[in-house]
Amino acid sequence: MEMKVLNKVSSAMTLAMVGALCVSAVSAADWYAKDNLQPGHDPSMVRFEDGYALMSTNNNLQLWTSEDAYSWQNHKSTVSAIPQWAYQYAPGTEGIWAPDIYYMNGEFRVYYCVSVFGKRSSAIGYTATTSIVPGTTGYGWKDHGHVIHTVTSDKYNAIDADVVRDTEGNYWMAFGSFGLGIQLIKLDGKTGYQASDDKTIYNIARRTSKASNGAEEGPSLIEHGGKYFLFTAWDICCQQGNDIEKTTYKTAYGRADKVTGPYKDRSGADMATGGGTILMERYGRYVGPGGGEAFQDLNRVRFVHHYYDLNGDKFNHIHIRDVVFTDDNWVEMGQPFLGRYLSAEVEHGVLTRAVSGDLAITRSNTASNGEYLAYVNTAGSKIRLPMNIMPAGEYLLRYRYANGGDAAATHKVTVNGKSQTVTLPPTGSWGTFPEKSIVMVPATLKRGGNFIEIEPSPNGNFAELDRIDFLRVIQDTIPANGFDNGIRVRLTDNDEFAIKDGGYAIFENVVTDSIKSTEVAIEVKNLTGGKLSIRDGKKDGTVLSECELVAANAKSVANGWTTVNCSNLKSIGGVKDFYLTASGVSGEAIVRNIVFASASSEIVCNSPSTGSGTDGCGDPISSSGGFSSSSGTLMESSSSGRTAIHDVRRAFIGTDSQNSTRKSFHDLKGRRFDDQIPYRMMF
Repeated sequence: MEMKVLNKVSSAMTLAMVGALCVSAVSAADWYAKDNLQPGHDPSMVRFEDGYALMSTNNNLQLWTSEDAYSWQNHKSTVSAIPQWAYQYAPGTEGIWAPDIYYMNGEFRVYYCVSVFGKRSSAIGYTATTSIVPGTTGYGWKDHGHVIHTVTSDKYNAIDADVVRDTEGNYWMAFGSFGLGIQLIKLDGKTGYQASDDKTIYNIARRTSKASNGAEEGPSLIEHGGKYFLFTAWDICCQQGNDIEKTTYKTAYGRADKVTGPYKDRSGADMATGGGTILMERYGRYVGPGGGEAFQDLNRVRFVHHYYDLNGDKFNHIHIRDVVFTDDNWVEMGQPFLGRYLSAEVEHGVLTRAVSGDLAITRSNTASNGEYLAYVNTAGSKIRLPMNIMPAGEYLLRYRYANGGDAAATHKVTVNGKSQTVTLPPTGSWGTFPEKSIVMVPATLKRGGNFIEIEPSPNGNFAELDRIDFLRVIQDTIPANGFDNGIRVRLTDNDEFAIKDGGYAIFENVVTDSIKSTEVAIEVKNLTGGKLSIRDGKKDGTVLSECELVAANAKSVANGWTTVNCSNLKSIGGVKDFYLTASGVSGEAIVRNIVFASASSEIVCNSPSTGSGTDGCGDPISSSGGFSSSSGTLMESSSSGRTAIHDVRRAFIGTDSQNSTRKSFHDLKGRRFDDQIPYRMMF
């Protein structure tokens, strides 16, 4: 029965792609996820060169580090006792709460609070270290004492600190809970204390309704695209174990043009007078998703928060999610990170139910992370999946489902506003999701925020849904700055990819069947010596191709770039994760593209001229905005779900009319599309 599904999918594709994608592309690359149940409450994270650091509440600033934000190493508490200064401001304190880790003035600072639950005799102080990794040079925490405090008669509370840097290089700290809600002060970036040139305490958010009881706390600020985003936690926190049902914690946010506000929600209501757009609240077994913090990762903004596991131990664990920005720079919350970037567990989507009981989050040992959506049945029900995608281009959505009926079901799948009907043939049983219980759905994705919506198209037959993986269909080129994550790597201010010695970058879910040449080249800006290696599946995986960054292998091209020939690609097939690793590199290697073709046959595609009607390589572009070619077929869809994948050069560039529609788009640092670097395309 499973092979019928595969054959049905294969028949929907162009003949050019059938042989490449009919079987091998459905397997390989891990798809079964499992939540790691990392403990934590009021978590804070910071990105550093070799990974992540994590702290949380009530453990004397216990430190965890991780290379991948999934497997964590426990370094125990970083302080042996509550600092003596704290008892002056919070005499009854019994623990250190709500740390905020932030890198400023050449050191990692942790702003923390001391208080007593339900009282406003509270204080915020900070401690710092120049290295965040125990055992390395510069590691060692020094407490710097008091920053700000409140007393019982104050109408706001000095807890839950969070630091942000504005676009002019100034530092600010939000804090507070209940009463007058969330406050903001300016910090002196050098000393870490309140700035002397602005002593104002700005009230930027509070709950005003009697029903809310003023329940707002846990602020977090992030800047993106010239706007400031304030995330806060609403309602009742911290009821765990047998009291878990009393927890009503949730996450709300607003946006401002200035760091001092006003912060307005998506309806235009001011957060200082009760406004706020709800981003997360209880769903399925995930109770009280809140107490979170937004932080800047290498190429995306992420949000770490706690939740309580209703069906498990009923205590706190953390999730790390992508913050996904819309084209008009508003926020939606992405998936909890379960070890992979290009996958979506549909139970974590935004679920809209047309009738009670629809889109039921259901347990199954064969479903990824043990959960799936049953009863995807009713017109009007919808699953919305916000996703950050690093490289723009053509993808296959590996759509994992179950259909225990005797006839095909249909779903409407909409990607960034473009819809197609997907046919889901019988798989033989309900609630089971073997590796090959899939169909492939072609889609064009853009760099940054993408939004996938799934709706049942009732025809008397039904299908359950487990997970969607996003597979990169490449022809010849992988842009290096389209990496998913890594260590000792970064994006420069020019949006170029840089890698240091010992670093690696991850490129998930590459459909390698579409690579036609064994010849490989890498474009670099400077010859640093050493090697760049393309590896299979992990940082120390099999070397598929090796590139010596020396003049003997290099050929200069335009604008300071050099093409370095690499060893021939070893035999590959199916879907693979590529790791680009650096060894023996001096300084940083700046990399533009990984090219699976002969360097001698390269074509440089420049930006098209106004009104030319062609792409940068002279090929015509259809009026609908898709590429057309005598050798390629444009992606199509029909009511039967039959689709075709066009086999032409991938469109990172386009006509001026295309570019004009993209001018509202921003890259992952919030910069305008028309400021981004054009990529070289090859046939």
